[in-house]
Amino acid sequence: MLSSRTNVGVVGLGQWGKHHARVYAGLPDVRLVGVVDLAVPETRSFAHRYKTEAFTDHRKLIGKVDAVSIVVPTALHYEIARDFLNAGVHVLVEKPMTTTTEEAADLVRLANDRELKLLVGHVERFKPAVRRLVQLAKEPVFIQTRRVRPYDATRVMDVGVVLDLMIHDIDIVLSITRGRVTEIEGMGVRIHNAHEDLAVAKVQMSSGCVAWLLASRVSAEKVAEIEVTTANRSIRLDYHRQQITIHPFGGETERMLIRGDEPLRAELRHFMNCVQGLERPLVTGEDGLRVLEVTLNLVQRMAIVSPPLKV
Repeated sequence: MLSSRTNVGVVGLGQWGKHHARVYAGLPDVRLVGVVDLAVPETRSFAHRYKTEAFTDHRKLIGKVDAVSIVVPTALHYEIARDFLNAGVHVLVEKPMTTTTEEAADLVRLANDRELKLLVGHVERFKPAVRRLVQLAKEPVFIQTRRVRPYDATRVMDVGVVLDLMIHDIDIVLSITRGRVTEIEGMGVRIHNAHEDLAVAKVQMSSGCVAWLLASRVSAEKVAEIEVTTANRSIRLDYHRQQITIHPFGGETERMLIRGDEPLRAELRHFMNCVQGLERPLVTGEDGLRVLEVTLNLVQRMAIVSPPLKV
């Protein structure tokens, strides 16, 4: 039985993990009981700010928390999530879920065996405009996405741009089409490290819908957009402006700005509601596994090129 306030912890205090802790600290029926990171002075200072405890070992949270957010480099997701699930703790793990589908499947099995909630942090799903897009974009025949941003040497780049950025759009495409992927291909370009920094992909669905996706972390600007074409109209979403533009073929264009709660706050509020038995998970472990399967399949099939060396 959970107490009237859900005890929660955050593992990983990078830029995104700090936001998880901030949001939890502001939820009225949630107690942030601890944060975990290896950077000792910074973690203590951060914990003091939010009146919680600081730890360097995630296992110190076991026995203290009902639920946990895991916001560490992807290579550590499986081990940490497994430890918490084995201890009976509900888990929200950031995307990508794990580094392999075998690891993701094992986490799903553990959660199901122990009747625990396992959610995957695809935060784009919690943007009000995305929810509206999913409602509007019925029976799509063509989808195109573009998610690009300038190069930032301070960002953690332990994975390529497909697992870093394009995975968001793969998740949205799968949520819109609800079909089976029948064909996937792509090309990536390495520029700054061993992983691709720019990628383009084609995804064919069993419904006949085709999706073209572009992702880059070496662009001159920051843009995130998706356009869905159906038999009678096109629907474009600007993620940053949260604006949907509907263009009926032969009709007048309609634009709508959709406002709502901060997406991360909506996601973590939803996670807490799921833990408390008030809602069913929007992005389950099974969903995270499916997206990971498609994404890793693309990475394996993708042709990788590098720019020529300067002479």
